[in-house]
Amino acid sequence: MTQIFNDPGFRDRGKVHAPRFNQLEVDRAQAGWPLGEFVARNFCLPASEACDLVDFGSVQVDGKQERNPLRRLEQGQRIHVHWPRGGAIRHYELNPLRVVYRDAVLLAYDKERGVPSQQTPYDGYNNLFAAVQRHLGAEEGMSAPYVALHHRLDQETSGIMVFVLDKSANRALGKAFENQRVVKEYLAWIAGKPQALQWTSREDISRLKGRYCAVPRGQGKWAETDFQTLHEEAEKTLVLARPKTGRTHQIRLHLAVSGCPIWGDTPYGGPPHHRLLLHAWRLTLPHPLLKKKITLTAPLPHDWPHVPSLKLPE
Repeated sequence: MTQIFNDPGFRDRGKVHAPRFNQLEVDRAQAGWPLGEFVARNFCLPASEACDLVDFGSVQVDGKQERNPLRRLEQGQRIHVHWPRGGAIRHYELNPLRVVYRDAVLLAYDKERGVPSQQTPYDGYNNLFAAVQRHLGAEEGMSAPYVALHHRLDQETSGIMVFVLDKSANRALGKAFENQRVVKEYLAWIAGKPQALQWTSREDISRLKGRYCAVPRGQGKWAETDFQTLHEEAEKTLVLARPKTGRTHQIRLHLAVSGCPIWGDTPYGGPPHHRLLLHAWRLTLPHPLLKKKITLTAPLPHDWPHVPSLKLPE
């Protein structure tokens, strides 16, 4: 057994008691072992807990998530366990009442804040993509229904997300996103008041030392967002954001560099709040089979600041 990486340990893992290391290389004597057995024997876990950890999506083989505990291993492969801090606890399922739209090829869902759009390295279960698959599987009696995802929301961002349910529609919708024929509209409560009622931010997005940041044009990936002021109060302003590109944290960064970060977005200088006040409100896209545009809207969250008689753009 070759130890690759040392880790100071984790706290609060529930029933999983992890050793100090979390990445190992399969040696010659271990070649041919099932993955579940390898994890159990090397990380001092009961066989049932080791297999559960694999099924939960917390184990990678050569950098790729592996959900089959019976997979036979080869010498030299690297096994990485991403220990879930709360243990392998399955708590998230799709809420049918939040399904905004559904037909044979598309499903639109109003994502809750705090839910990842897709799997994380330590958890392949508690995310919206996996929940959509489970929901469709139970509904249609399929073990692995087809689901494709062309856009994502940050974990703490709520709002509309669209999934493709049929391969025949996958290419067309992918091209629509790629060619900027999908109009994405977000609502955000920002600190202070912007200098203009309407403005466009064109700072590029880059990643430096593990953090995303806005940089001058030509120094990162091109990013452009249009903003419009909708409502002003003493300490905060409600704005509409229409991103023309889909960079990670794009709206959050563009608002932060404008001097008006989002409430609850403390990593980018926003005032503290019980949630990130960013909501993917509306999505307009060409339906891949109906050959017409459809508009999908996610209602304002129940914990969103209330504005009497607020009029949103049509």
